[in-house]
Amino acid sequence: SSFSVPVSSGINAEYGDILKYITLFNQINYLSMLSASAASSVPAPDSLAQMLVQALTAQDNALLEEVLHYKKTVTVEKTLSRLPVSHVIPFILAVTEKIESKPSRGGELSIWLRQLFTTHRSYLMSCPEVAKQLQPLYKLINMQLNNYPKITKLQGKLELLLQEKKSSD
Repeated sequence: SSFSVPVSSGINAEYGDILKYITLFNQINYLSMLSASAASSVPAPDSLAQMLVQALTAQDNALLEEVLHYKKTVTVEKTLSRLPVSHVIPFILAVTEKIESKPSRGGELSIWLRQLFTTHRSYLMSCPEVAKQLQPLYKLINMQLNNYPKITKLQGKLELLLQEKKSSD
């Protein structure tokens, strides 16, 4: 048993009996498709850059997460090209902090960092204290690089055990 809601009277007469009622389920599906397509639309790069500046200035984590949600290369590139240089270092530090707190996000956030270094390379090269300011990022990268050989070795051992188990079965 499904609930139904009458459709407006402007329906073609030959389909009137069939389409007289549309199930509530179909209406909900249609509304959810509309809201999903509206949610997936990307704001203009100017507004996304403004959101990023506002998030960094106000230290608004929720707003920063909303901006970092976008992963398309073109969107990231256009947004970061509009980021004022005064917000470059704070952005790097904010992203570094997010990766430190949840290392599994490193891959998705590296898109933002890679594009930032490409877009603002000349500013970063001209900044005399950039190495000191980026120390947290250096530490994070070194820590992950130090763990890589250990993880690779463990992965090799696990693969060997799995192959041994397969051959014994």
